[in-house]
Amino acid sequence: MKMLPRLIAGVPFAKPRDLKARLDSKDDLLVVDVRNPDEFTGDMGHIPGSLNLPLPNLAGKLDDLRASVAGFADTPVYVVCRTANRAASAAKQLKKAGLTDIRVLDGGMVRWKREGLPTTRAR
Repeated sequence: MKMLPRLIAGVPFAKPRDLKARLDSKDDLLVVDVRNPDEFTGDMGHIPGSLNLPLPNLAGKLDDLRASVAGFADTPVYVVCRTANRAASAAKQLKKAGLTDIRVLDGGMVRWKREGLPTTRAR
């Protein structure tokens, strides 16, 4: 069952501590959280600096994404959800939109929290 998200995504998966190191080094990257807004600001919180773009809204915005990512196609994008299932689907859509450097957070926010990494509930 754990392999299914990896097959769906067709992109690499990143360990939480690897993403944390990239964030700490102030690398130019984007963290996209595809959970719904209630989850994003809920008990589990989200990764500081992440952008909330719920998966149900993503499909309807692919044309806009194609236009807006033209200059950022090579910017590293980390896609996050609760466990990695929705993130895998979103990664596939983002790849179709023209992004080339996409990773899914392995284990999602569940693993991020389990490893004691920082979260916020602020918008």
